Amino acid sequence: MMTLRIKAAALALAAIPSLCPALAQAECSTAAAGARCIRVVDPQARPTEPTEVAMSSASAATPLAQVGDVLPQGKYSIILNADYYGLPPASDGWVYMRVGPDAYRVDWRTHQVLERVTEKAAANF
Repeated sequence: MMTLRIKAAALALAAIPSLCPALAQAECSTAAAGARCIRVVDPQARPTEPTEVAMSSASAATPLAQVGDVLPQGKYSIILNADYYGLPPASDGWVYMRVGPDAYRVDWRTHQVLERVTEKAAANF
């Protein structure tokens, strides 16, 4: 009885590419170049026709904060485990803060951005 269920499950998994061709073409056309890919449905297109959008570090969005900006208090998270992300320990009155996808060195008292440190962080950031 159990082997029959396993065979039925294997047969169902094998049939997915023929039943759902969009799932069979899951790899993005720019994956070979090292870019991450996402699929976005064009609102003007039919729901079965996704549009490929390539994402890479070269096409990253503009940072949400610049050096010298003053961050609003309570809006962004403090990074407490800097060593886990490969950053040196915070000291001398500054902390690391996460602003969107980026990490910044920020003066604790004034919340002024001192430096963008995303590039210095480890890959697990």
